[in-house]
Amino acid sequence: MKKKNNDTEEIIDTKRYRNFMVLFYKESKHYNFDDIIFNIHSLKYYAYIEHQPETEEKEPHFHAFIHLDTATTEQALSKRLGLPIDKIQYVKNVRGGCRYLTHIDYPDKIQYDLSQVKVSALFQRKFLKNFEDIKTEDEIINDIYWWIDNWHFDTYHEKLKYLIQYINLHCYDTIYKRYRLEFLDYLKITL
Repeated sequence: MKKKNNDTEEIIDTKRYRNFMVLFYKESKHYNFDDIIFNIHSLKYYAYIEHQPETEEKEPHFHAFIHLDTATTEQALSKRLGLPIDKIQYVKNVRGGCRYLTHIDYPDKIQYDLSQVKVSALFQRKFLKNFEDIKTEDEIINDIYWWIDNWHFDTYHEKLKYLIQYINLHCYDTIYKRYRLEFLDYLKITL
């Protein structure tokens, strides 16, 4: 729904969304970069990255993906972050927004490593789930076996606890569940 702002004669979108992309620069006359970073960090679910300029761009810039528990308008998020509204845009899905940060689906753009993205602790797992297709099943199996071989603990239960945390952190759940018995057998013989 759109309504007219009587003070400025502009049309205001009053639709509410939960997922947003945000664009901002270190050097700006319209806002303070440090305040923007601080305000983003005050949110529960965010991921952001610095991108280098491409052909049509003149300076490095930051993109942030923000996911909110409660739907809000672009105007409300603009006010909360302290950014002009033209730097905020809603996105339809989490996967597309998160993947844009690394340009993984845009081979003609500069590619960024996942490790370059700053992600809130509460959003880490949901963020990584959007990149499950980066590694093949064989690579994930090898990662799990490598972890079992290279991390030494005193007891089976202690090692299992940390293995589960490793699998959870890396979003390897699907593969782990498929070969769980094999991994557990191997875990026992490595002690």
